Amino acid sequence: MKKSMDIVKKKVSNTGADDLKSKLFRVVASGQGSIVKRINGLIINGYQFHTQSKDKLKKTQNFGVMVEADDKTYFGKINDIIELDYYSKYKVVLFRFDRVNVNSRGLKKDKRGFTLLNFSHKIYEGGTLKDDPYIFTSEAHQVFYVEDEKDKGWEHVFRVKPRDTYRLGSLQVDDELYPGCMPSNIQNDEEFGDTSHWTNVNGEP
Repeated sequence: MKKSMDIVKKKVSNTGADDLKSKLFRVVASGQGSIVKRINGLIINGYQFHTQSKDKLKKTQNFGVMVEADDKTYFGKINDIIELDYYSKYKVVLFRFDRVNVNSRGLKKDKRGFTLLNFSHKIYEGGTLKDDPYIFTSEAHQVFYVEDEKDKGWEHVFRVKPRDTYRLGSLQVDDELYPGCMPSNIQNDEEFGDTSHWTNVNGEP
């Protein structure tokens, strides 16, 4: 966890001082009076997210994440969900994830133009902001990965449509009442069940 906080602090030092996210990070990442804890799953903005370790015990897959930054789209798999709490004044939840290198051999298109990813080609933690493995949960969109039957090591990616938050029940994480965080629209961590809300990232169902 100490290494994780060091990385967060590095992110703070590389973020503009006028940015709201930077101000929140500076308060929490200072380490004074902050409480850091890990959680296994949450629902935010109509998406259900789990860590990879939690999904190993389930038939469904909820660890896929997509984020848009610097005019590019990045894809990853969630390893940690971390809550930072500073005297209960600020509560921020972050995803830490393995991110595929979309600038190298980690992304390609098939004959139909659909996107495939290879997670043996990842972006590793480096000294620049673009290598940062953390994102705010509010920045995340959910995706679903399916292994290609013929092309070993490659996975098709499908984007998940968010569910209406009013259908999701009370605020809960891993069967324990969750005190809430920023952003505030986190909902009940329950299985969505059907797959009707999946779409290909190329825009086709």
